[in-house]
Amino acid sequence: MTKNILVNTIEIDKETIREFIKQGDVNAAIDLIAIQANVKYKTARDIVEMFKEDHIDLFDGKDLFLADYDLVEHRGDSQEADHKGSSFLEVETNERGRTSIWKALFIFSVLALLAFVILNYVVGFNQIGHHISELTQLFDKNEGSAAADTDTSKQNIVLSAGVTRAGDVEDLHPVDTNLLPLDVRQAEIARIYRAQFDQLKAAKHSPTDDDAQIALIHLTNGRLTDVIIQQKLTVKIGKCYENSTMKDKGTCVSCMILLYNREKKNWQEAPNGENFLRNAYDFYLPSGSDLWEASPLSIRIPYDYALVDKYEAAN
Repeated sequence: MTKNILVNTIEIDKETIREFIKQGDVNAAIDLIAIQANVKYKTARDIVEMFKEDHIDLFDGKDLFLADYDLVEHRGDSQEADHKGSSFLEVETNERGRTSIWKALFIFSVLALLAFVILNYVVGFNQIGHHISELTQLFDKNEGSAAADTDTSKQNIVLSAGVTRAGDVEDLHPVDTNLLPLDVRQAEIARIYRAQFDQLKAAKHSPTDDDAQIALIHLTNGRLTDVIIQQKLTVKIGKCYENSTMKDKGTCVSCMILLYNREKKNWQEAPNGENFLRNAYDFYLPSGSDLWEASPLSIRIPYDYALVDKYEAAN
């Protein structure tokens, strides 16, 4: 039994896919295979189904992009399998091509109609020439000032050595990929794959809910106390992972947390009003101490779907 599957000549870790399926995020598993192996979502979905049915290990050493997915009759006629695979791809390609053409025609028609309405009722056909003339004059005026500012703008772009733009800092906090739009979701799936969650080790010693709550009260300088009292919220901690990057602080683990509303019997990721809490933190136990402390998250950890489901079930 091999550790990786082979899809379109790309090796993908089996445990990462199984972890997504175990967490109930099948779409994330499909996205990961489709993005990493550059295959169609239909192919990725078929491969994930093989994971769910425990048939994936039958294809060790085979490229699943080229394999025949008939799991009932493992026929050995490779020519027949290639013919069926190519026929399916041709049909699917033709159908998608026709769909894309119709979508393009529809979008073009809508844009053309919108342009006609704007030109007729907003701009006025008779005024088009006048507006073009005004734009030309405005461009001529701005061209000179733009050239004068070129050197200044170049200086502003250059950052001194060691300075990092805020936009370049990666957010390590776990994300529910089911709630992301498609373009953002694909980028997040790629970051999750690079994080290699299968190499994380579950913590043998981790804080309790009360330990985490006390640590976060200290970290927020008591601001969390008002939230706990006034909004009737309690800190709940999920699965923790060993954090070897913070060995200087003693025993350190990284965990996802959420806030549970004792009155409404529901959970929420942040307090109402000013959202000063994040959904995951490092918790460490200094040597010789029995009081856990908290600090900002320093490693990527998976989204704790089990924690969320646990307190949704209580509703």
